[in-house]
Amino acid sequence: MTQVPEYLLQRSRERRAALGLPAFGGGEAPAPTAPGEGGEAAPPAPPAAAEGGVPAPAEAPVPATAAAAAAPAVTEPEPEAAYFEPPAARSGIPAWVVPVLALLPIWAFAYVGALNPASSAAPVLTPIQQGAQLFAKNCATCHGAQGEGGIGPKLAGGQAKLTFPNEADHIAWVETGSLTKPKGLAYGDPNRAGGQHTIKVAGMPPFKGTLTDAQIKNVVTFERDGLK
Repeated sequence: MTQVPEYLLQRSRERRAALGLPAFGGGEAPAPTAPGEGGEAAPPAPPAAAEGGVPAPAEAPVPATAAAAAAPAVTEPEPEAAYFEPPAARSGIPAWVVPVLALLPIWAFAYVGALNPASSAAPVLTPIQQGAQLFAKNCATCHGAQGEGGIGPKLAGGQAKLTFPNEADHIAWVETGSLTKPKGLAYGDPNRAGGQHTIKVAGMPPFKGTLTDAQIKNVVTFERDGLK
């Protein structure tokens, strides 16, 4: 074993005493100076001396950055994105409203029909009724309101049929009129009791073009079967 020089031991003792460490050989170390009484607080004690009286060298502190670099990086797993399936799109109109809206026009027509029953609608006229309306507007001035005669000959009491036994001849007379025929012209059935009629006043206008064929036929029907 190598002998340690005395001056080194003395220097080590002084150093340990300065650091507040116990002296070699079990001696008591001087009490550390309390903070505030002689200056700064005593520095922390160095690590114990190694065997043979030589103090062990203190381990150098590892820098924080180096320690952090040496430590394996712990990567936290990223949370999985939560997927929420959106609810099915819903219309703001309830399902039962659609058939109601579809039936609404039908209900409206039925409601209007209930307020205006068929009895209030214009009645369907028969050919004689239609002919009576046309006769009142176009023929009554000359032949009388009831066909009793006036400027024109009498038509009531079956006189129209006696003058024109054939309905087609009656229709032709109403279509052409007497306005363009000479006075004194005989017309109608030559076998008529009392003889034919003659044009006394050539004033009956032709109604062909003024009235439709159906209207002329209805007037003739009224004159032949409606005038009593």
